[in-house]
Amino acid sequence: MAKAKFNPKRLFIVHAHPDDESLFTGHVIADTVAKKAEVMVFTLTRGERGKVKLDELRALEGNLQAMGSFRATELREALAAFGNVRHGFAGTRAYLDSGLRINSMGKPAKPRDLDEMALSAAATSVIADDIAKAISDFNPDVVLTYNSRGGFGHPDHKMAFEATSMAIRRIIKQKRGRAPEFWVIAEPRERFDVEIGDAKTALVKKAALEAHASQVAVHAETYSVVPGKEIRYDRPERLRRQSISRFAHWKPFLSSFWALPLGVLFAFAGTMLHQVRANDPAQTQLGLIVALIMTASIALGLRLMRRSRGALYLLTAGLSATIFWLSQRQPGGELFIPGNDIGTFWAFGSIGICAFIILFPRVQPGAWRRSSRGHR
Repeated sequence: MAKAKFNPKRLFIVHAHPDDESLFTGHVIADTVAKKAEVMVFTLTRGERGKVKLDELRALEGNLQAMGSFRATELREALAAFGNVRHGFAGTRAYLDSGLRINSMGKPAKPRDLDEMALSAAATSVIADDIAKAISDFNPDVVLTYNSRGGFGHPDHKMAFEATSMAIRRIIKQKRGRAPEFWVIAEPRERFDVEIGDAKTALVKKAALEAHASQVAVHAETYSVVPGKEIRYDRPERLRRQSISRFAHWKPFLSSFWALPLGVLFAFAGTMLHQVRANDPAQTQLGLIVALIMTASIALGLRLMRRSRGALYLLTAGLSATIFWLSQRQPGGELFIPGNDIGTFWAFGSIGICAFIILFPRVQPGAWRRSSRGHR
């Protein structure tokens, strides 16, 4: 199947905070404006809980109104660097930046003391009302926002995706003219349909990011929002055509069902292997070692190859259920996994390895390479 083409005449972009438009879609905006197409950026908050990079601006942190005003000014300057770009803030209520915390699993999450006016505390339907009205007024042929995971997982980014999806479904249901195409930002190692960015758009993106000096550290060839993670201006941005179905977020899970029989297969293979002994004086339990290494390899491989844990959950479920069945005495009296030390090591060790890899916060090969770069 041919990949979808991204060639908007009127592009509507939904972002959660000032600076996101330049960080995640700077190349896209610059390229679209250069092609004489119309662009509108719709920002849901004013980034009131941002963490500044400059010491002279530390007084802004904690002062939500002052921080919001400062970052809104930075946003206006950044949009001016792109050229003819329209802009709007969500208007039914003044949503606040939700902020961010890292939970015990090492994942981004909502703050425990979430402000009732925060974006991620609002009802999705209320935010969708704002977005649907703005889309109807601008009448775009393409709408762009974060992916279903919210990029790196910020709760406001996830809310932006959910509310934008709902807004487009409402437009279709109410038959307000032709529905726009829905596109999302593809993260590294995700499937993508188009890649946008070159030396010319990199210069524009750099100028826009320089306007966000409170949030972005700008260097000659790179920029960073997190110390030690520098990104080149000329790194292209990737986009993917997104289904607008309310069940679209189930697709990665449903597409992982092949891992369930794979878990069953590995349970049988490991059970056959774990009782094999090496032919040496020490009688090393070679089969058990090979079986556990095999289990660890396939589980780790699924974490590395797929951003979702869905396939690994299903593999572990198939493995666990099969091992439990094999550890029971069969109608003919057979006991495939005996209750001795070796059987116990295989049964609990294999499941424990899968559980550990599931629960481990970050398993990303890019983080192990010195040259790796990514979003904040």
